Amino acid sequence: MKLRLGTRGSALALARSEMVAGLLREQGHEVEIVRVATEAVDTIHMAEGYSLGVFAQELRQSLRDDEVDIVLHSVKDIPLTDHPEDLVLGAVLARGDHRDAFCSIHNVPLAALPRRSRVGVTSLRRLAQLRALRPDLTFVDVGGTLQDRLRRLEPGDLDGVVVSAAGVHSLGLEDRVAEYLPILPAPGQGALALEVRSADEETLSAVKELNDVETRICIDAERAVLTGLNTTYLAPVGALASRRGILGLKAGIFSIDGTKRTVLEIGLPTSQYHAQRTGHNVAEALKARRADRFISAEALEQVKMTADHADDSLFVESSEDDDRIRLLLPRQEGRLSQSLRENQLRVDCVQLQEAKLLSADNIIGDADWVVIPSGMTVWAVRERGWDIPETTKIATMGTTTKRTVEEAGRKVDISPEGTASSQKLVDEFPPAEGEQRVVILAPDQLSTKLEDGLRKKGYHVDRSEIYTMGDVDEIDPALRSRWDDGVWDAVLLSQPSLAYVYAKTLGHRDHVKVLAWDEETAEAVRNEGVEVFAVAKSKDIYGVADLARQLEKARSAG
Repeated sequence: MKLRLGTRGSALALARSEMVAGLLREQGHEVEIVRVATEAVDTIHMAEGYSLGVFAQELRQSLRDDEVDIVLHSVKDIPLTDHPEDLVLGAVLARGDHRDAFCSIHNVPLAALPRRSRVGVTSLRRLAQLRALRPDLTFVDVGGTLQDRLRRLEPGDLDGVVVSAAGVHSLGLEDRVAEYLPILPAPGQGALALEVRSADEETLSAVKELNDVETRICIDAERAVLTGLNTTYLAPVGALASRRGILGLKAGIFSIDGTKRTVLEIGLPTSQYHAQRTGHNVAEALKARRADRFISAEALEQVKMTADHADDSLFVESSEDDDRIRLLLPRQEGRLSQSLRENQLRVDCVQLQEAKLLSADNIIGDADWVVIPSGMTVWAVRERGWDIPETTKIATMGTTTKRTVEEAGRKVDISPEGTASSQKLVDEFPPAEGEQRVVILAPDQLSTKLEDGLRKKGYHVDRSEIYTMGDVDEIDPALRSRWDDGVWDAVLLSQPSLAYVYAKTLGHRDHVKVLAWDEETAEAVRNEGVEVFAVAKSKDIYGVADLARQLEKARSAG
């Protein structure tokens, strides 16, 4: 059977059309791809320029004019409430990647971006969730095709941009992805649908062979969350469903300033006939919790995209009704701060210490491995003008350090995911085969756990202490003022060397709950006469979550 497949003319739409055409050809059909002219450049969901269903309307008209037999839609482009009788969705294809992808200059992850970096977004959903993770960044409304947005990643324009993972995969641009973000996607994200004329039974029969029932149930439930809330894709609403007999539906509404969210998750036996009702039930549950106040007309009218940060303040102030626990983190932005924010803590990162070079000789020589424990080590090596031989393998401690090394142009051979931990890195190293030498380039405060663990695995380990973290001479005036005003509810100290500068230079306040990242840090804090409220049970996302729970429990009890 000869079929005419209508699509938009963008590179992404054409790539997807070629994929669909290939599936139809495998069914024995002859397929011609027909470009349908569209007035707009690309879908954009921001308050200004949002055009409901423009692409779908133009593609549908080409069906009515008999220019094509089938049109290909991104599910997100299909109007939520317009269901014409003369047309029918003949198939929803098996879903692609539903996630949001973060792309940046040098593939730096979101957590490692410097303060005030400019990040391009195309939806309030992304904006609201990213503001919760990095309130110190500048978010810019960007339009154009996916490729247009990626082209803006250059110094002076954008430092990062958020796009759909499915789009990146369709164009074969996976190498541009720095990371996949831990945020709720838009309803139907990553799914494609084929629409045909209702009366064209032969074509309808052909496309039905490509219908994926499981995906269809999921996207019907997700989109029903929007219709149940009486809103559109403009709103900061995310939803994701999965089905393995039981339908699991997770949906959330987010305040645009990133300070609040309501997320619900249910699991129910659901068929295709009841998927919409399940989505509506979740919407009603969200409204019962007054989450719909985040998507009121008044809330959406107040959306303001920031072009620049107007001042050099260390802190990003939130709305007056932001009731999250506010935590001070004397550490650079990274995975730890992001994990804390993912647990609904309001986090401010500050520096109470600064790196200073120590006198040291270059002992790298013929080392088989060089271990780089932190991003600051990269700075110290660069300051000394040392080179690590190309034949030497590199291991780093933590995701952020890995990215820093890769940004400097070197491949990293071993790096455990997540927050830095000596034990995690030791576990990643294979047992030594023969005589293998490891050089650890470290601050003088680094514990011996790493070298002791590697020696137990059979490695010859040399340690070179090349810098130290010294206390700042003077507390930043903005920090001092807010600290004296009692702005923070808690502080998390991540290493023993911070104990003195916290207790003596900044000065402990009785109402502040002190958290320690490990027992060594806790002991150092206690030695300064300060009570420790809680110690992380493990140096990972589970330890962070436990600390957040303890803080919330204490607040509820108090």
